[in-house]
Amino acid sequence: MRSENSRTILWSFLAATLTSVVYFAIAWTEDKAISKRENLQLLELADNFNKTYSSIRSDDMPVPATFRRMGIEHFNARTNKDANNSQTRVLWPGRPGLEINRTTDDPHLKQIIRDYVANPSAPALYEHRFEDNRLIGRTVVPSVANDKTCVSCHNKELKRAAFKLGDIMGIYVVERDMTELLLADAKYAGGLFFLAFTMTWLFATRERSRNFNIMQLKSRIEIQRMRVEVEEKEKFLLNHDPLTALPNRKLFHDYLNPAATGDNKQTLHAALIDLDDFKSVNDTMGHPAGDALLEEVARRLTLCMDNIDGLAARLGGDEFAIVWHSKELICEPDSLAQRILNEMAKPFEFENRSITPKCSIGLASWTDTQKGDPSELLKLADIALYVAKDHGKNIYQVYNQAIDATIRRQNEIAAHLTRSIREEDLRLVMQPQVSLHDGRFIGFEALSRWTINGYEIRPAEFIAIAESTGTIRELDLQVLRKAVNFSADLEKQTGLAVPISVNLSANSFRSGSLLEDIQTILWAGKLPADRLTLEITETAAIENWQHVQDILGKLRAAGVRASLDDFGTGYSSLAYLLRMKFDQIKIDREFIQDIKDGNENHILLQHISDMVAGLGMELVIEGVETQKQFELIKNSVKGGGQGYYFARPMELDAARTYLQETVRLKAV
Repeated sequence: MRSENSRTILWSFLAATLTSVVYFAIAWTEDKAISKRENLQLLELADNFNKTYSSIRSDDMPVPATFRRMGIEHFNARTNKDANNSQTRVLWPGRPGLEINRTTDDPHLKQIIRDYVANPSAPALYEHRFEDNRLIGRTVVPSVANDKTCVSCHNKELKRAAFKLGDIMGIYVVERDMTELLLADAKYAGGLFFLAFTMTWLFATRERSRNFNIMQLKSRIEIQRMRVEVEEKEKFLLNHDPLTALPNRKLFHDYLNPAATGDNKQTLHAALIDLDDFKSVNDTMGHPAGDALLEEVARRLTLCMDNIDGLAARLGGDEFAIVWHSKELICEPDSLAQRILNEMAKPFEFENRSITPKCSIGLASWTDTQKGDPSELLKLADIALYVAKDHGKNIYQVYNQAIDATIRRQNEIAAHLTRSIREEDLRLVMQPQVSLHDGRFIGFEALSRWTINGYEIRPAEFIAIAESTGTIRELDLQVLRKAVNFSADLEKQTGLAVPISVNLSANSFRSGSLLEDIQTILWAGKLPADRLTLEITETAAIENWQHVQDILGKLRAAGVRASLDDFGTGYSSLAYLLRMKFDQIKIDREFIQDIKDGNENHILLQHISDMVAGLGMELVIEGVETQKQFELIKNSVKGGGQGYYFARPMELDAARTYLQETVRLKAV
């Protein structure tokens, strides 16, 4: 505030100073012009007097110089009656050295006369000088001998031929004291300065106060506008996804709940949409590409919802949802889902790279619900989405009774499975692995089996449920513990080494304590580490290769062997194979199902065998079921075999008997 006052005073002072200076300059210039004009008028009057007198005089009566001075003084005295001109006087000094009664001791005037003598054609002189503390305005005109009478008169007065025609005889000088005018102008300029300063300061103060009030008003308006914008943005962000601008989960449920209680709820449908392989886009092209993909999917979903009574939302991550009423054929679940898939199939460009969105869609209708709950509708759509992904992705699945039966069965299995794992109701079976060359026993693979009320549940089914419910780690560790104890006990009974292979799920590798758990089980079972082989599928190894590499590397350093299971059914990446350093490769049964002598499967199997041997690994072929398969691979492949041809999976007592019989036969 103090700086604002100082600035106002400074600007007022500058404005007042400029005003007074301009006024003083104009007034002083005008005073000088008046002085000059009056001086010239006085000289002109004197000259006219001489001309008038000369015109009435006789030829023998010249105008004496003294009379001419008397005439000038007469006109000057008459003019001095004006109070404004009381400070004016007329001088007529003669030429220095040739004075005619009138002389001057002023060196300045003497110099002016000399200058005129030196240059008779010089014009009249106008000047202002400070002399004796006074400001003098002076007009000087040369006195020229311009006729014979004037020359003869002066020469006669001087009693010698001092002048000739055209000589400078002296100067006419009209002086005016302008000190009072200067002081008056300065006084009026000072008054004007004070007046201008006061008026400017008052005006500036009023304007500053007015501007300050206007600024305050504008600030309040701007603050209010910003507050409204912030509130609107906050409200928008509260109900919308900041990246795609689609409604978020909250707004989606706010829309779904009233729609599920309205009169048109029988036409209500919901769809959950999940992008396929979205993680690979982020990993290979970066998160900006992933964001661009999400924005493009949102735009296309909005386009598909055009003219449809419904709402599209982003629930989070790469998951989207739609809820709508089907009033026309185009709004039916199948039609809308196919429309979305067709729209998603169009590629788009991002930084000169083409991206084609793919998605899986699960759909459910209100008529499928049992409880009439909006959350149940979304749950059914989520079940359908899970089935769509399980069937190969980039498709849609409408919830139906068959899915309902499957889900009910899975829920029932999941409920029993958790209790069975906790109570260790799952049993262990063993399937032998033998040498293809001589039929020698080389180890067991431990497999889990489960029965509910006398009904056998397929391992692929309950293992998948265990993975989805998060109980797979407990199941894997339980199988591992039983297998280690079985192998250790059997070694004590037979005195033979009993190698054991155990499958581990990819989800188990996500546990931070897996390494310690395996070491604890081996130590508790007192089984040498080199007897244990951990099998992991190719797909799981590649999808979680960093975790698998770290854990298997530490376990191999402790003596535990690692096996890559189902090789050839997934990515078959040799780069990962070299990086992870497996001890054993297991070939899936699909390679030998249709094997014939010399066909592609046979040739490929021979090449794989040579490659594995060259890498210093062991080879085990699964699914050997017939004599023909055995005879064909026996002469082509170096390694072991496993399958029904050798032995089916057997209970633990049967496995002990099998091993004892093998020992007895070899002893014979």
